Formats: sequence, structure tokens, C-alpha cells
Amino acid sequence: MPLETPLKLSDENNLNYQKLLSVIEASENTLSLLIAVCDDRRLRDKIIEAYEKELSPNIASYHSRLDQNEPSLRAAIYKIVHSEDFHKNQKNILLTITGAEDLLFIRNNGEKSQQDKFFGYLQWTREGLREFPYPIVLWVTNQILVNLSRKAPDFWSWRKGVFHFTPEPSLIPVSPPDNRVVSYDHLREDYSDSLSLEDLEELIANTEKKRGKNDPNLVTLYNNLGKTYFNRIRSGESVNFPDEKEKALHCYYQALDISREIGDRQGEGNSVQNLGFLYNYLAQYKQAIEYLQESLAIKREVGDHKGEACSYTGLGNVHNSLGQYKQAIEYHQKSLAITAKIGDRYGQASSYNNIGNVHNSLGEYEQAKQYYQKSLTIFIEIADLAKGQICKEIRQGEAYSYNNIGNACRSLGQYEQAIEYHQQSLTITREIGDRKGEANSYNNIGNAYRSLGQYEQAIEHYQQSLAITREIADRRGEAYSYINLGDAYCSLGQYQQAIKYYQQSLAITREIGDRYGEANTWLNLGLSFQNIQRNNEAIKAFQNAHQLYQDMGLNQMVEHCDNEINKLVSRD
Repeated sequence: MPLETPLKLSDENNLNYQKLLSVIEASENTLSLLIAVCDDRRLRDKIIEAYEKELSPNIASYHSRLDQNEPSLRAAIYKIVHSEDFHKNQKNILLTITGAEDLLFIRNNGEKSQQDKFFGYLQWTREGLREFPYPIVLWVTNQILVNLSRKAPDFWSWRKGVFHFTPEPSLIPVSPPDNRVVSYDHLREDYSDSLSLEDLEELIANTEKKRGKNDPNLVTLYNNLGKTYFNRIRSGESVNFPDEKEKALHCYYQALDISREIGDRQGEGNSVQNLGFLYNYLAQYKQAIEYLQESLAIKREVGDHKGEACSYTGLGNVHNSLGQYKQAIEYHQKSLAITAKIGDRYGQASSYNNIGNVHNSLGEYEQAKQYYQKSLTIFIEIADLAKGQICKEIRQGEAYSYNNIGNACRSLGQYEQAIEYHQQSLTITREIGDRKGEANSYNNIGNAYRSLGQYEQAIEHYQQSLAITREIADRRGEAYSYINLGDAYCSLGQYQQAIKYYQQSLAITREIGDRYGEANTWLNLGLSFQNIQRNNEAIKAFQNAHQLYQDMGLNQMVEHCDNEINKLVSRD
């Protein structure tokens, strides 16, 4: 049966509560630094009470607070382990440390602030924590979390997990009519980056050894490991695409098998949804639709409204890729209706962007622009209301909307406006340190300059994008920068140079399994070969593109390839 939580939590908070329990239970007799993030003390205290109660049969829980004047994590732990009660204990141990929320960041008379001291202790006492072979839950606020990786990087690198808990409506006092409460439900769609591959694999092995291969925690752990592999594939960071793709699929199927075996419908819905997202990325659209439809049915059954909206979004994206635009808009509208009903402003903004994408695919650029503007308005609004908390994800959405508006302007021939919007996106991505987003903005600015016929400026921006993608090992982004450079040199009539860039893109798209990118590159290569009268090579390139598009079910692109082949054959 699925895990029951004694504390009534939102779906997202409950998911992170179960993840926290899973890691604690799999970390018996092992140093495991777990960072729990919550700005609501009442919610934090209820969560601590709940997990201590659930773990109590097998795990003894101890609680200590940081000293405000000397806020040392190690010192707080020493208070526990030197106590008489601790030495009498014969059970496994869990340590919970609070008090970080009361540390001041203001400096008095030039002295270090309490938070500065806290980060300093964390940074320089990491090795000293080795003597405590226990899971340690350190509770912090979002404001402290933002500075942890920067001010205590060594400690941060040792974390076994980061678990976010957002305010619960039932615990929040009723606000005056003019105050608006922001929903953060969609801000972290994927938390799997808080644990490394090695950590997740170790936790899975420990859980299977101690609790058996059908332990409910394994559903979450396998899904997280699958997401970690998927994120590596999606970002172009995978070392071996075929191997990591199979590992991602294996993890999702393992989670699915276990959830079905133990009757965990929520876990089953998450697993089939994850499979749908992965198959969509792999351009295996038939399988994607089947799994997303299955996830939709389960999410409805268990009353997971956010999950239901997410499945609708996935289905909308698949149908948009297939050129089935009417169905795509219907699915995105259903997602929008749910997010509006549950007050998920971030989800609403995302739905507006997705609807805009479909109109963009239809060539309805003015409508697309209007939807992108709606999305941008919401992102700006919730960024203002967030007041710096969890702000990076919101600002990424804002930057994404600016880029989309810029693309719509470019399609409408409003090139100067397009550049302005892309520049705004670029400014945000630089501010928040989003290197991938920064590279994307450079590419878009390059596209606008290319549309203006200013090819040298376009190439300059594409080269800036390329440099960043190489620096951050974004293989997929690197491939698309090469495609853009090829397009720019084609526009200049320098087809040999264009072919070199297309071939570099082709090598990467094949390596990382990006079938859609590979197909587009073959098509562009075919057009370049055609322009320099290398007709046999052009036909072969078009045939390769044709096969890939056909495998993906993209009939319009198949027809386009056939037309190009027929033109060349008729000339002969």
C-alpha cells in the first residue's frame, strides 16, 4: 500500500516529506547531510513532529538548536551526542538541527553577522562531521539556502538531499482581501538534482538490502534516479546517451512495477507520466501519448489536480510536435483551466506559453505574441510577490517569456523589437546565473540579426552562444549553435562553411540521440549540397531526414523531404 502521512500536506509537500523519510531510512549508521527548507515555523515543527513519530519504532530522534552567538552545526550536534540519554540509546539515530531561521544577516560595528559565522563554521568543519555516522536534518530558510552553495561550497557538496516545503493554506492566517497569496507549486517541477547519481544508487541498494525490493520508498527513489538520467540526457551532459537512456527507462519501469505490485496508484501515475515525458523527448510520440493518457486517468482517479494538469501539458506538447494543433490547444486549455482553478499562477503562466507555442507553430504570430504577453505578465507579478524567495525559477520563466515574445516579433517582421525582448531575456539570465538561458538568448539575438540581413552580427552572437554551451558542456545547445552558424553562412552563400558547421551539429545530435535535431540537420545539409550542385549527396541527406521524420510521425516534414528529392530526380 502507498505510504500514509500522519500530517495533512499538499501534494508537493507530501512528495518531499516522503522523499525525506526515504533518505533518512536508507541512511542508517551513515553520515547523511539533509537540508530541509521551510519559511513557515509552524509547518516545519509539524513536519518534524510527524517524521519523528513515524520513525520512532526503529529510529531514535534527537533535536538541537544552533547557538545564535556561536552558530556551529558541529557544536549543536555535540550537545546531543554528549548527553546521557544519547549514550543509553540502542536504536538507530536521527539528528534534527534548527535555529538557522533566527540568525541575523546584519553586521554590527563591522563584525561578522550571525549568518556569516554560521556559513564559516559549515565551510571549515565539514571534515569534523565524519565522526557522526547519522542522518542529520538541517532546517534552513530560503534566504539561507540561496547563500549556502556560495558561502559554504564544501559543505554544500556533501549534501545528500535538499527538501523544500512551501506554506500550507491550512496553516496560513486568512489574509486581508487586498493581499494576494502566491502559489509556488510549479516552481520546482523536478527535485532530482538535489541528489547525485551515486547517492541515489546507494540509497536504492541500501533500501533493497534492508527493506526488500518492494519497499514503497523505492518508487520515489527509482523515479528520482530516472529523472536524474533524463536531465543529463536533456541537458546534453550524458557521457553515453544510449546507455543512460536505457538506464532512465529501466528506472521508470522499475518504479512502475513496484508501484503496481504494492497498489501505490499515485506512484504508478508518477511513473507512467515520467515515461510519457521521456518518450516525448525521444520523439517516440505514440508511446508518449499512451503513457500520458494512462497517467491522466490515474491522476484524475487519485485527485491529483496538479498532476492532471501536468499530463494535459505533456499531451499538448506531443500533439504540437505531431502537427495536430487543434488537439494540442485543447489539451493546453484544459491544463490552463485546472491551474487557474487551483490558484497555480506559475502553472497558468506556463500554459499561456505553451498555447502561444502552438499558435506560433500555426503561423498565427499575433495570437502567439498575445499569449506570451499574458505569461510574462504573470511571471513579473509573482516575481514581485515572491520578494526574492525561490526567485530563480520565476525569473527563468520571465526570461523564457521575453524570448518567446521576441521570436514572435521576429516572425512578424518586427526585428528591432525582437532584439529588445531578447536583450531583456539576456539581462535576466545573466543576473540569475542561468548560463544555459544566456546561451539561448544569444542564439535568439543572432536569429533576429540574421533576419535583418546583418549576418556578421548574427555570427558573432552565435559564436558567443557556442562558447557558453561548450563551457557548461551543454551538448544539445552546442549542436543548435552549430546549426545556427550553418544557417548564417548559408545566407551568406558560403555553403562549404555552412556544411562544416552542419556536420559538427550532426555528429553531436547523433551522439546524444536527438532525433529531431538530427533530422533537421540532415535537411539543412541536403539544401546546402543542393546549392553547390552536389546532388547525390543532397538526395542522400534528404533521404536520411525523410526516414527520421517518418519514424517520428512528422508527415509534413516527410512530404517536404519528398518534394526536395523529386526536384533533384526530375532534373536528372
